[in-house]
Amino acid sequence: MRTLEESYQYCHQIMKDYSKSFSYAFDMLPEQQRQAIWAIYAVCRIVDDSIDIHQDVDYLHKIRRDVQLVEQHATIPETFESDEAIMTAFADTATHFQMNYQALYDLIDAVEADQDFEMFETDQGLLDYCYGVAGTVGVLLIPILATPPTDEAYEYGKQLGEALQLTNILRDVGEDFENGRIYFSVERLKAYDVSIAEEVERSKPSEAYKKLWESYAKLADDNYNEVLNHLEVYNEEARMIIELAAEVYRGILTEARKADYTLKNRVYVSTWKKNKIYRQLKKKYKA
Repeated sequence: MRTLEESYQYCHQIMKDYSKSFSYAFDMLPEQQRQAIWAIYAVCRIVDDSIDIHQDVDYLHKIRRDVQLVEQHATIPETFESDEAIMTAFADTATHFQMNYQALYDLIDAVEADQDFEMFETDQGLLDYCYGVAGTVGVLLIPILATPPTDEAYEYGKQLGEALQLTNILRDVGEDFENGRIYFSVERLKAYDVSIAEEVERSKPSEAYKKLWESYAKLADDNYNEVLNHLEVYNEEARMIIELAAEVYRGILTEARKADYTLKNRVYVSTWKKNKIYRQLKKKYKA
């Protein structure tokens, strides 16, 4: 059995393995806060991976039961059914910070429901999905990044998570189609008279597709702007990290435009550009 410190380091390694850039940024937080981020990230990661990678709904249910144990303060490590180290760290985090357990249950529900994916008839369906798989994570992090957490902070955490997810969707349209998924709503596809199946076959996207894409990008951009215009709701030491996340992900939209909205391959923000954003923010925040 791992010690508590080893459990946190295990969570830290998971975050570094999956998101080196943001792990580095969050590691600038004070110790208790950065450890809490590691634990919450690791819980969300195993929730996601239980279906995305392992297709193991039984394991997802074990995670839910473990979270319920943490919520009920019944946290003897030997009773955990999923990942003992992650849950041990998460249980300790829950003694220091006000956890929003409903957001975590919403994430688990969304990941389980995503197994039986069907196209969204309306944009509301898409937005509900973005909340379920990503807005929830933003909400979960708020008690660590905004002390004490306010309703306003929760709303901006939710908006940032949803913007990040919508950005991922805009980046991965072609790849998702190859995997049998179209996340754009039926109503908006009809409104712009766009067929993703036809767009994938084109040598370059149609003007109608670009307008459709930009209409969704505006939703993401509006969310980013809302968050960046209200950074005061976050703790001072967290503001640069929030801005870094928003600007790096918003950079994905810029790269997609530069690549003429390609559906052929995934665009990304280069390490050089990420470092440039990071240096600019360090200068801005005198960090």
